Amino acid sequence: MEDEKQLTNMDAVPEETESDVKAPDEMSPDVTAPEETPSETKASEETVSEEPLSAEDEPEKKTFGRKPWKTYPYSKKYKKFWGIYWLVTMVLTLCFSKAIIGGNAEADAGIPAPGGVGFLILAIAAVLISAFVSVCLLRPTKEYEANGKLKKYQMKPYHLLIALAADIYCFWILEYVNNPDLMQMKFRYVLMNIAGIFIMTMIMLFWLNSLRRAMSAILIIWTSFAIAFYLVFTFRSEPLQAIDFFSLWTATTVVGNYSTPLTRGLALAIVFCLDLLGIFLNMRHYVLVKKGVIKKILLRAGVAVFMVAMVPFYLKVNWNGAAGIVTDLFAPYKTYKEVGTTVGFACVAKYMRLTPPDGYTVSGTKQIAEEAAEDERKNDITDVKPVNIICIMNESWGDYEYGGDFTTNEPIMPYYNSLKENTIKGHNMVCIIGGGTAKTEYEFLTGNSVKRFPAMVPYVSYFTHDQYSLVSTLKSQGYQAIAVHPYKASNWNRPTAYRLLGFDQFLSEDDFDTSKATYYHSHISDQSNYEFLIDKVKNKKNKDDPLFLFDITMQNHGGYSADDVDSYITVDGLDQTSISQDDLNVVERYLTLENLSDKALEYLIEYFKNYDEPTIICMWGDHYPTMPDDFYRYIAGDSVNNLPLDKKQKFYSTPFFIWANYDIPEAENVVTSTNYLSTMLLELTGLDMTHYNYYLKDLQAEIPALNHFGYLGTDGEYHTWASGDATTLNEEWQYECLQYNELAEQRKRLNWFFSLDSK
Repeated sequence: MEDEKQLTNMDAVPEETESDVKAPDEMSPDVTAPEETPSETKASEETVSEEPLSAEDEPEKKTFGRKPWKTYPYSKKYKKFWGIYWLVTMVLTLCFSKAIIGGNAEADAGIPAPGGVGFLILAIAAVLISAFVSVCLLRPTKEYEANGKLKKYQMKPYHLLIALAADIYCFWILEYVNNPDLMQMKFRYVLMNIAGIFIMTMIMLFWLNSLRRAMSAILIIWTSFAIAFYLVFTFRSEPLQAIDFFSLWTATTVVGNYSTPLTRGLALAIVFCLDLLGIFLNMRHYVLVKKGVIKKILLRAGVAVFMVAMVPFYLKVNWNGAAGIVTDLFAPYKTYKEVGTTVGFACVAKYMRLTPPDGYTVSGTKQIAEEAAEDERKNDITDVKPVNIICIMNESWGDYEYGGDFTTNEPIMPYYNSLKENTIKGHNMVCIIGGGTAKTEYEFLTGNSVKRFPAMVPYVSYFTHDQYSLVSTLKSQGYQAIAVHPYKASNWNRPTAYRLLGFDQFLSEDDFDTSKATYYHSHISDQSNYEFLIDKVKNKKNKDDPLFLFDITMQNHGGYSADDVDSYITVDGLDQTSISQDDLNVVERYLTLENLSDKALEYLIEYFKNYDEPTIICMWGDHYPTMPDDFYRYIAGDSVNNLPLDKKQKFYSTPFFIWANYDIPEAENVVTSTNYLSTMLLELTGLDMTHYNYYLKDLQAEIPALNHFGYLGTDGEYHTWASGDATTLNEEWQYECLQYNELAEQRKRLNWFFSLDSK
């Protein structure tokens, strides 16, 4: 018994050396290990497969001179989690099969592709390979400290190549989903985009101190960007911009109103994101700093200092210009396509801030206002004050005959062209084409111009407090102010914007009786829209109550490729050119819609001609639609962007008229701009005007019309701002100062200048 105790207690034999202990294969044959019972074997297996071994029971791993660590088995809970993860990913991929097979995102991006079925096979193979790599190759090699925490490994320089590869993928998926000109992008812009994503990855790496976490975060962010950019552009025809993140809450409240088909690009973005995320999360835990709280704090402090130091470089250094990038604030999507979405987004965001004009001060602006308001004036053009004021911004209402030379099988807008009695009409310069309705809307209501920030929509970007406008001017004189739009109320942040502008009520498509309304082009027709306006005038509580109706039509909205209008207006000879049949259909559908709109206009004017209440109506187009370049080449000789300034401005000048059922001055061929239009209207009402309205009237005498390209001078010629004379540029600078004061200032705003109530 005494000998047995000595053999089972090796520590009790201090004089025994390591060399005296024989390895199992060196023991004599007659020495055998005790046999385990079946129950003991089963219990042992369960312990290994379900619970990590304790620090005392786990055998040490050979370290070859390094500190030992413990290895934990790949437990059942992890097997179950990742089994479910990859099963869900595969099921999701199969659910997306219809979109993956039927989509054509690769054709839009100009990327050679194996066809729909080939893409589905690729997606399924990606899931299977990713599952094998993560479960069979990566997870079993993961090692843990004795306390059960994942073992950290020191990063090596070559590990950055893994991050770079992930960044290249992020660049590709963002462009694949959103950029139809990807294959035409210059190589230096490709490198700039990848470099920008790589810098963001390094910031994440230094902040999180984990390669796999940094890559996972960048993967999720850029995949989300790819989806968000696509959805935003689909919903509003303008790309996602940095300012949109300030209205993120509003977006979440209305997102349910929108729907879009799942495209191949979106489906692949989601599937590939899940594949790569599974791989990244199963990688070894490579870090920059393994131990030391102070070192980790210094690491994060260093990256914070770097980010702060980069702000002035980003905002003030002309890095984009040095790279040959021309940032098109008027059409950000053009910049995104040309230089890449990541770089384009950064370029446009650089100019997002609402900055004051150079040399702006509140005291200097006050002096400008006081000089403009020295003489007290009275609006005495007419003694008739209208009971009803109706302002209509007609969606995509353009006059191609103004800038082009062509004929049609029948007149496009015969009734508009016939208006002469008690009518002022002509063309109205705007800052947009193809989209951005709310910018023109803002210019009309406020008298301000968006020329300094044509890429931004003030409703979305800059409205943080109440704004003075035509609404406040009319309300101070007893008018009820109602806004009407026969479409979704949520567009362009209008519910908030209209509240800040002072409208009493906002009526959207939800307030129309859709069972009685007629539809053209999948939208409530102008005819039904005008019937709705007439009904509001007829059903006032008191007949003599002053009413201001501000209406935005919807019938002619873009998307003319859909075969939803029986076209009957044709352009003579256009079908004999190189224009495609699809593009020809787009042109003819749009012109047909314009003709239908003209018929609705006739109904509206003829109704109020003999109405017993003084009524004045102002209508203008928000912008020209997007038309095929072949159409512009046929009627004007080239695409719009390639036309000289005087011809280009014709396609940035929408038709307008002001008509009344009482005597007002008459004029034709007037050229103005939207920022002056509400002041011109007010002059014809005999109502009181603000100092700002009188200032705009005087400014119009010096600069008859303006937009972001330039201005129409008193000499009747168009000029760019770069070629403007000193006097004109000084007038424009003063105007910019006053606009900034009204839009941006709150406590230091010159209220007395912009409001009748504060006069």
